[in-house]
Amino acid sequence: MIETADAEPEYDDTAIRFLEALWGEGYLSPGGPEEVDRVIEGLSLKGKTIVDIGCGAGGITLHLVAKHGAARATGFDVEKPVIQAARRG
Repeated sequence: MIETADAEPEYDDTAIRFLEALWGEGYLSPGGPEEVDRVIEGLSLKGKTIVDIGCGAGGITLHLVAKHGAARATGFDVEKPVIQAARRG
């Protein structure tokens, strides 16, 4: 059985909007797409399935599909507000 915590989320819509304004749409921390590109340099994701655990607002997940050819991506996060932001992305 999977249980969820009833704790207040760390990120609310205001925090998410602020961090995205600071770091880029879909990103809640520094680095952005350039850092993603640097980290996966030399890897071929074309046609592969990506699982992003701790996906946040989905910036990395969407970037891997849009720019690196991943065929499918699924993101998981414990924060409901960031999952909602990722779905809007």
